[in-house]
Amino acid sequence: MKGTRIAIFGLGRSGVSAAKLALKMGAIPTIYDEKPLEQFELTPLLEDVKGLGVQIKLGFDDEWNSQETDLVVTSPGVAKVHPKLLAAVRNGIQVISEIELAYRASKAPIIAITGTNGKSTTTVMTYLCLKAAGVDAVLCGNIFGSGYPEIALTEAAMESTPDQVLVAEVSSFQLEWIDQFRPKTAIITNLSDDHLNRYEDFEDYAATKHRIFENMGEGDSAVWNNAFPNCEPPQYKGIGTFDFGIESGEAWLIDDRMYVRGYSIELSKLPFGGSHNYENAMAATLLAASCFNNESDIEYEFDVAKLFPGLKAFKGLSHRMEHIGRSRNGVLIINNSMCTNPAAVVASSQSLTGSSQSLSQKQHLLVGGVDKGMDFAILREYLKASNHDVYLFGSDAMTIRRQLGDDLPVFLTMAEAFEFAIKRAKGGEVVMLAPGAASLDQFKDFRDRGEQFTKMAKEWLEECKTD
Repeated sequence: MKGTRIAIFGLGRSGVSAAKLALKMGAIPTIYDEKPLEQFELTPLLEDVKGLGVQIKLGFDDEWNSQETDLVVTSPGVAKVHPKLLAAVRNGIQVISEIELAYRASKAPIIAITGTNGKSTTTVMTYLCLKAAGVDAVLCGNIFGSGYPEIALTEAAMESTPDQVLVAEVSSFQLEWIDQFRPKTAIITNLSDDHLNRYEDFEDYAATKHRIFENMGEGDSAVWNNAFPNCEPPQYKGIGTFDFGIESGEAWLIDDRMYVRGYSIELSKLPFGGSHNYENAMAATLLAASCFNNESDIEYEFDVAKLFPGLKAFKGLSHRMEHIGRSRNGVLIINNSMCTNPAAVVASSQSLTGSSQSLSQKQHLLVGGVDKGMDFAILREYLKASNHDVYLFGSDAMTIRRQLGDDLPVFLTMAEAFEFAIKRAKGGEVVMLAPGAASLDQFKDFRDRGEQFTKMAKEWLEECKTD
């Protein structure tokens, strides 16, 4: 790519990393972003990229010149129907995503993990399993704010070596503009309504997720949950497939044990609970094991038990079912800001079953933010069968209310919803931020939302101690 003039659309974590990689590959990158300088808050990123000597053009409506561009690399935050991307295509300029650029540069194989829910947890668990087995694994990709040492996939590719494995969370946005991207192993964890404000319908969203398998073939492998047939990899391309389920496939649960390829571990030895986390764990061990053996026969040379210490080392993710603390009367506060769709709200609430709480004990759920065109029917039906309370907040609270029930209380801000919820919560109950929606109405991102919620919760918990 020496001398290639690359226009990078989007100044953010992924855009800056793409610029660094482009420089290392000998290209000439220029970063464009719609925001004018006065609206830009990512000062550290600006300084970082300026230090590299990369040209930055903000408010690029009149800045970008297709005649001076050989290749466009787009960040996931730029919609696939953005006029500038469509203009590039019309002018015969190839548009690729950051993960495509990373793939072309990487010297290490890539494990790619996508899906609607569970992808961040599965990514971290896979990374920990490989580390436990002595593999030089790198946690990377779209994962952000997990509390583990994560980097962008382009950054990981830039420093990669052949003896490493890049364990990458991949979003549907990143899969929109792939060309050659070919992971060694891949999974779609599950699929349900999400991001329907970006896609024509669910089928369009699901088809974009399935692009993760598009270039895979002989010698590659894929893992899938046989409870989700809409996530099955193609069977005709020579991809080795490993499925898992309750009592079938390459991994399953039975008699309080998890079995993976003939090896097992007691569920009580794992530092997490909930059927969704056990599914994540089975997926992670199979993804990690595929690095050692891609054969689909019943004889396995690799000792899968070497991966189990990685599962035992899993301590949860920041902003994902993160226990902030308990008040003196036992009200538990949970930050679940990473929960951004209705199915995730249900799974998160159900995960408390069998732990210190049960479905019969009331949960106070803070739901709201930016609706992404999603169907909240799954949450509506779940709430009908429970005695949990919901407090709606944010820009689209009334839109969500029309789907969930007209009798639900609505608040302008998360802080107001939290204040109301803690006044109603009784001893032994749960107050959980489980937005089921995007955060960009009132927050920088889900991490900012979670940090503000955690700050409020800790202040309240401290007040409880001094009452």
